[in-house]
Amino acid sequence: MASAKVYPCIINGEEAGTSNFAVTSHSNPDEIIHHFAQLSVSGENIAAIAANAKQGLKDWTATPVPKRVAIFRKAMDLIKERRQEIFNSHMEIGGPTWFANVNVDGSLGQIEEYASQMSRPEGQIVQSGHNDLAMAVKSAIGPVLSISPWNAPVILGTRSICAPLAAGCSVVFKSSEKSPAVSYLLVKCFLDAGVPPKALQLVHVAPQDNPKFLEQILATGVIRKVNFTGSTGVGKIIAQECSKYLIPYLLELGGKNVSIVLDDAELGAAAGKILFGAWAHKGQICMSTDKVFVDEKIYDQFTAVLKNVAAEMVKNPDQKISQRDCLGRDKVLQLVEDALAKGASLLFGEFNKEEILKTNVIPPMIIEGVTAEMDINFTETFGPVFTIHKYSNIDDVVEEVNEHDFGLKAAVWSKNHIRALKLAKRLEIGGVHINSPTVHDEATVPHGGVKSSGCGRFNSQWGMDEFMIIKTITIHE
Repeated sequence: MASAKVYPCIINGEEAGTSNFAVTSHSNPDEIIHHFAQLSVSGENIAAIAANAKQGLKDWTATPVPKRVAIFRKAMDLIKERRQEIFNSHMEIGGPTWFANVNVDGSLGQIEEYASQMSRPEGQIVQSGHNDLAMAVKSAIGPVLSISPWNAPVILGTRSICAPLAAGCSVVFKSSEKSPAVSYLLVKCFLDAGVPPKALQLVHVAPQDNPKFLEQILATGVIRKVNFTGSTGVGKIIAQECSKYLIPYLLELGGKNVSIVLDDAELGAAAGKILFGAWAHKGQICMSTDKVFVDEKIYDQFTAVLKNVAAEMVKNPDQKISQRDCLGRDKVLQLVEDALAKGASLLFGEFNKEEILKTNVIPPMIIEGVTAEMDINFTETFGPVFTIHKYSNIDDVVEEVNEHDFGLKAAVWSKNHIRALKLAKRLEIGGVHINSPTVHDEATVPHGGVKSSGCGRFNSQWGMDEFMIIKTITIHE
């Protein structure tokens, strides 16, 4: 894509923005791939966006549900027509081809599922001893501020837009400065499909202006909910800012995701899927496996299988992993250096700091011998590195996992499904997948975390309900 390309904000259906902000290649920081026209964070601009969102709520809720469904399906058609452009914009983040396809297909699945949910009953009749009729009716919570990250921008951007829209809300969508092109293309698809221009607006903000933008738009009193997907650190800032105005939030944040290999696991299948869950998209997925617990009775056997499968994965270009251009390079370097300096060792892979700094390439690694004193034991790596731990008592594993600050995803590996199910129920985790990797998300299945991994749920009826309120209506003659 030519460096002169500029992706503007879209305010009330009109392209807008002031000075251009350069977006650089994720593999070469000296290469400008395009620009975005950033919003000038002034009181006047924020007030206009808020006023539009307020009117957009009225415009969108006045749109009959069958027409909203038709608009969603038209948006799907436009995404299919513009697939190559959206695919190319995703590839600019440095991810592998397969992951770009997963993102585009996943976004279509999200829209399809939310479209199907819009025709569900509006509420229900409830018992009342004091009225002739009592109803619990669901309605849109109001204008929503949606913020999604760069690492899976198509699917995460789509759900940030279509979940509140499906509930009847208007949306102010703030892009990531690392993937503004995707956000622009997605918003255009929804607007061209027929979403009222005030009901969906796109804002690009320079990184240094993000705090000011958040504070000012929440201070207008128009935004009734914030949904954010991203790091735990930023999520905590957003939660604190929302609390000042008693604005609820949906947060899908980081994870220190774990796999637990029981002594009766199918070792070959577990090894391959664990490696995929840890190394796919360079480990830069919120659901990526960070920590693997293995029963001591099978530890040596499992690690031998794991190393063999890992070696095949790394040398086979068709495998769904990538070693290139990890954006979190310095963080991963620090975590690995700290662990090795304190006595951990590499079970698989090589660590050459000079080479990593020179090439900006972090090779996949597996680290064993990790202790509680090492930062990597409790910090999300967000890179192609995971740790492996031997255990003798499963109760100790459950206690350790439940003591973690994070609680997004876990995987359990066992041939005994009932045994695995009982273990899954004990884990304080938002999603547990038995004999499947931690990287697991579908439009029909609720997704979200607990503790420092966030609150609330995306996807299907659960995601739609996040942006609705329950209103009680009674009738008495």
